[in-house]
Amino acid sequence: MEGIAVLMFVFAYAIGIKRKMHLIAGYNERTAQYVHDKPGLARLIGRLCVLVGVASAFMPLATHLWGGKATGMATWIGAYGGFIVGVTALTMLQVREFTTGKTSGRHPGKPEINEREE
Repeated sequence: MEGIAVLMFVFAYAIGIKRKMHLIAGYNERTAQYVHDKPGLARLIGRLCVLVGVASAFMPLATHLWGGKATGMATWIGAYGGFIVGVTALTMLQVREFTTGKTSGRHPGKPEINEREE
């Protein structure tokens, strides 16, 4: 887990500070046109990497101190997994603030047109 923590801190620095946007999964020249706040997106993904790095660094200590029994170990592993899933889901919701809706074809501020006439 410590190796993952170090790797996540390196990604946090590269993406959040140095703005190496190509390290973000799914970000390339085709999708870059949909991002209207690249520094904000870089900060958000950098923070995600820091949170995952901190959780990964804390996990070995937590399992050593409080995971003496099988149920304690399972609890900490489940908590770690739940934390990762939760933080990732919240980040996915926040990413919408930095991008335009490419799947719906909508742009911020434009109303959606109903093409079906009744």
